[in-house]
Amino acid sequence: MTKAGPGWETRDKAQREASDGRAQRMLDAAPGILCVVDMTERRLTAHNAALARALGCTGEELSLRGVEALSARIHPDDLAGLAAHAERLKAARDGDVVEGELRARGIDGSELRFAVRAQVFTRGGDGAAREIFLSAEDVTERRRREQRLHRSEALLATFCDHAPVLLYAKDREGTFLLVSRSLEEIVGAAPGSMLGKTDKDFFPPEVAAIYNDIDELVRKNGTPFESEDPVPHPEGERTFYTIKFPVWGEGIPDGAMAGVSVDITRVKAAERERESARDELIVAQQDTIRELITPLLPIAEGVLVMPLIGFFDSARASRIIETLLQGVERHSARIAIIDITGVKAVDVPVAEMLVQVARAVGLLGAEVVLTGIQPAIARTLVELDIDLRGLITEGTLQGGIAYALKRR
Repeated sequence: MTKAGPGWETRDKAQREASDGRAQRMLDAAPGILCVVDMTERRLTAHNAALARALGCTGEELSLRGVEALSARIHPDDLAGLAAHAERLKAARDGDVVEGELRARGIDGSELRFAVRAQVFTRGGDGAAREIFLSAEDVTERRRREQRLHRSEALLATFCDHAPVLLYAKDREGTFLLVSRSLEEIVGAAPGSMLGKTDKDFFPPEVAAIYNDIDELVRKNGTPFESEDPVPHPEGERTFYTIKFPVWGEGIPDGAMAGVSVDITRVKAAERERESARDELIVAQQDTIRELITPLLPIAEGVLVMPLIGFFDSARASRIIETLLQGVERHSARIAIIDITGVKAVDVPVAEMLVQVARAVGLLGAEVVLTGIQPAIARTLVELDIDLRGLITEGTLQGGIAYALKRR
């Protein structure tokens, strides 16, 4: 065997140092925490820069008090777990990985969470594990996101269980992705049994078809849609105000839509009652107005007076005739006095109305006395050549009343 030449030891040392430096640079370039722990001597035999940054220590400090520095930062409740993992590693085979999670205190005092992996790195002469290789990843933000997600899911589940409105979401095929307990109770479904099913499984075909058509319209237009939907119910059909809208986002299937429905059955019933009351009020007001514009006054047994004022149209003329005829019949009147002192003008329709009144009243066995004819109106009646036969005329209402009382 040929002996190495002079200087070989120096070259070998330089090569080892270069190799060690390269390995250290590789460790330092890794984003996660990496270190090797001597379980017998309880010291760090190797570590990367990420561990030093996490602990706020220099490399020299880690070399001197690495395990002590690590233990000081780990949550006291998790130290016992680390000891248990160490015992497991002593009996682990090469390649076995022990995983866990621990809490640690950051440089600023905040609590951090790390996902840790450990495996045997070297063994002693007796074959027992001597050094272990540790890798740790900061999962603090990930756990916070998971907690927020779990909190949101729990809040949504509670909201769906207790909301007094109907909440639901469907995919493109109309399959339920989310259902509130209130909707399950409406259709008589067990908790969670509507998920994965469609409206056809719970509603009559014609009702399910209406819901499906609206869902498709929402998907096609990509905008919210409002409607009033009938919903079958054991206690009678209910009416719901519904707004449906498209939903999208990470993890949500394409074409998904959601809806919120509020029971407005009582509101609709109240509206119908208000409308009925309003119609009754309008009828009563119209009756009152008719009485005001066509007043009929019984002044003595068998004698009625109807004072007229203002202008006339065909509708009012018809009401006058109707009111007077009903009054004559109801009061068994023999004489009806029509006073036109307050009438602004008399044209052909008004004059013809007066003649029709006289003839109609005559058919009931009574006679009409026309009072309050002003000179201008008398001239108009003459110019219009209106036949007033059958009408008794008096200049004033007083004269008409005197005539009626005398006739009676």
